[in-house]
Amino acid sequence: MKLNTKLISMFLSGCLLAGTMPFYAQTRSNKGLKKGVNLAANITNKKKDPPRTYLNLGLISNYSCLNGVGINAISSITHYHSIGFQVAGITNVTGLNASGFQLSGIANVTGKDTKGVTLAGLMNVTGNSSSGIAVSAIGNVAGLDAKGIFIGGLVTIAGRNSSGVHFAGLANVTKKTQKGVFIGGLMNVSGETLKGVQLTSLLNVAGTQNKGLQLAALGNIAVDNRGMQLGITNYGEQNNGLQAGLANVSVKTAKGLQLGIVNISQDSTAHQIGCINITPHTKYQMIISGGNLNKVNLAIRFKNRHTYTELGGGAFYLNSDYKASVSAFYRGGLYCSLLPRLELSADAGFYHIETLDNKNQGIPARLYALQPRINVEYRIGSKLGIFASGGYSWTRQYGHSSMFDHKATFEAGIVLF
Repeated sequence: MKLNTKLISMFLSGCLLAGTMPFYAQTRSNKGLKKGVNLAANITNKKKDPPRTYLNLGLISNYSCLNGVGINAISSITHYHSIGFQVAGITNVTGLNASGFQLSGIANVTGKDTKGVTLAGLMNVTGNSSSGIAVSAIGNVAGLDAKGIFIGGLVTIAGRNSSGVHFAGLANVTKKTQKGVFIGGLMNVSGETLKGVQLTSLLNVAGTQNKGLQLAALGNIAVDNRGMQLGITNYGEQNNGLQAGLANVSVKTAKGLQLGIVNISQDSTAHQIGCINITPHTKYQMIISGGNLNKVNLAIRFKNRHTYTELGGGAFYLNSDYKASVSAFYRGGLYCSLLPRLELSADAGFYHIETLDNKNQGIPARLYALQPRINVEYRIGSKLGIFASGGYSWTRQYGHSSMFDHKATFEAGIVLF
C-alpha cells in the first residue's frame, strides 16, 4: 500500500530539516527506500542481503535493515526491516516491516506492518496493519488493521478492521469492523459492524450492524441494531435489540424493544415502553374535559392497540376557598372494547400543579397529585366520542410526606378524531 507523500510530509517536516531525501512508503514489490544522508556509526554485517545493522548511533541514519539497537538524535530511515529498539529525536521511518520498540519526537512511519510498541510525539502511521501498543499526541493511522491498544490525542484510524482497546480525544474511525472497546471524546465510527463497546460524549455510528453496546451522551446510529443503544437519542433502521433513551426511532422493531420517553417506529408490531409510543396504527386524538377538580382540560391522546398515553394541561381546582390553579398532566392506561362503540379503560395520572396567587394564602407554590381512574367511552362517530370518568385524587407538596388534600374525582368530556 503506497502512502501519500504530501500527507506524510506535513507530519515529517523534521526529515527535511535533517537533510533527508523525500521518501515513499514501501510497496509490496519489496523495493527499498532511496539512499540518503548518513551521519552515524554503525555495526553492520554487509555479507547479508540486504545488509543488517546491529548497532546504530548517530545524528541522521540511512541504512538497509536494523536488527538490534538504533539511536539517532534527529532521524532514522531503514530501507527494509526494523527489528529491535529504535529511537529518534524527530522521525523513525521503515520501508517494509517494523517490530519491537519505536520512539520518536514527531512520527513513526512504517510502509507495511508494525508489531510492538510505537510511541510518537505526533503521529504513528502504518501502511498496512499495526498490532501491539501505539501512543501518540495527535493520532494513530493504520492502512488496514489496527490490533491492540491504541491511544491518540485526537484520532485513531484503521482502513479495514480494528480490535482491542482504542482511545482517542476526538474520534475512533474504522472502515469495516470494530471489535473491542472504543472510547472517543466526540465520536466512534464503524463503517460496517460493531462487536464490542462504543463509548463517547456525542455520537456512535455502526454503518451496518451493532452487535454490542453503543453508549453516547447524545446519540447512537446503527442500520441494524442487534445489541444495545443507550443515549439521549437512538436510531436504528432495524431494531432487533434494545434502544433506551429519551427518544428512540426505528423503521422495523418486530424483535426489539424501545424503552424511553418517546418511542417512534414504523413497525406496527413494535414493542415499546414509554410515555409516548408511536406506530403506524397510533391514533392521535384531542380531548376536552372538565370535572370537580380539573375544571377545564385540553389534552392529546396517543392511542395504540390496547394502551394509550395522554399529555395535557388545564385549570386545577383545590376547593371553594381558593382560586383556580393551573396544571400539566400525564396519563397512561389500558382499554378494551365492550361493544363496537363502547370502551372501558383504566389509567393512572400524574399532575403537576402551580398554585399561582393561592401561594399568598399559605398554599405551597407547587403541588402534585396522583389520580387513578376508571373510564367509559362511547363513540358517536368515527371522529367524535364522549366519556365519563371516576377515580380518586391524592394531592401532596413536593418534598413533604404529609397529605395536602385527597378526595374523589369525577370528569366528563368529548373526544375528537
